[in-house]
Amino acid sequence: MKCIRIGYGHVAEWHEKKLTEEDVTTIGVIDIDENKRKLALEAGFQVFSSYEEAFKLKPDFWDICVSTDFHLDILQTIRSLDFHANIIVEKPICHFFQINTLKKVLENFPGKIVVNENYVSSNVTKNVREISTSLNLKPTRIISEMSKNRTADIRKGRFLDQEFFAFGYEGSHMITNILELGEEYFPAEIKNPHYGDMHITMPNGKICLPKQGRVEKKYISKSGAEVILYTSMAGDIKYYYPGPFSFFDKIVEDNNTRYRILAVEDEKKCMAVVGFYEPVPGLNRGEGTVVVFEKGDIKEYIAPIYDDTMGLSLKNAIHYFLEKRDNPCTVDMAIEIVELFHLLKR
Repeated sequence: MKCIRIGYGHVAEWHEKKLTEEDVTTIGVIDIDENKRKLALEAGFQVFSSYEEAFKLKPDFWDICVSTDFHLDILQTIRSLDFHANIIVEKPICHFFQINTLKKVLENFPGKIVVNENYVSSNVTKNVREISTSLNLKPTRIISEMSKNRTADIRKGRFLDQEFFAFGYEGSHMITNILELGEEYFPAEIKNPHYGDMHITMPNGKICLPKQGRVEKKYISKSGAEVILYTSMAGDIKYYYPGPFSFFDKIVEDNNTRYRILAVEDEKKCMAVVGFYEPVPGLNRGEGTVVVFEKGDIKEYIAPIYDDTMGLSLKNAIHYFLEKRDNPCTVDMAIEIVELFHLLKR
């Protein structure tokens, strides 16, 4: 298949790598940033200044890899040019305030749109869901934690989310993992969130980043289970489970160590099923594991589980375009994630 890629940043580089593995050829790049256009040219790509020019090459699909601010306008432009277009668009599909406009833009659109939310395709999440069902667990508590020490990233000038604060980086992934367990885990009663500041030593002294250190959001789901979403940019682990990680409560300041888990607990049965997302110590990148606990002891250890979430997500999108499977992440699903993300904003 042939694609036109819109945007030539970090996400685009990952898409190029993963889609090449699926025999996709990038026949052109569109980017309004002159420096990125030069980089794309240097990498050997044909660069276009307009969508009309790119459309003449008749791409099999369009791959949107720019920031959310531009998604709506780009979708509208592609729709006007290529009414039956196949489109991959990075999550989130749009901002909350744009949802109604997005629905109008895509009304009666017969093309295929896949929103690239990696964790929708996670085999770790799938295993957690299937094992919990096979054990007939009645979840009393569900925890999604995604923590990483981002101190070094911030020192280098990493973007800081001033709207959602610490929740803005991993929030949509955590929501996705919860929703993949079932619609019964939608919120029924939302509790007050708890934020923590982040303190970083910079060359010119210490600085405080309000609400950027950590956040914990809790709600009671429609099923009655308590749902906890926790993330820390300071690397402070809160919900530790034995298994692939030696006990620790603070993630080291590096690029490789992350603590990403999804836990389903049944208090009455004294059981828990916990998924560990990659990177996992002792496993290759793109491999995760699931651990089953009974009365605090490890009952079953399942590893490795192939879980290259981005690769799987993009592969599934291609197979959908080729009519080999259903849509892995529809526009409606993506809107649902945006709505819940906004609902949990307070």
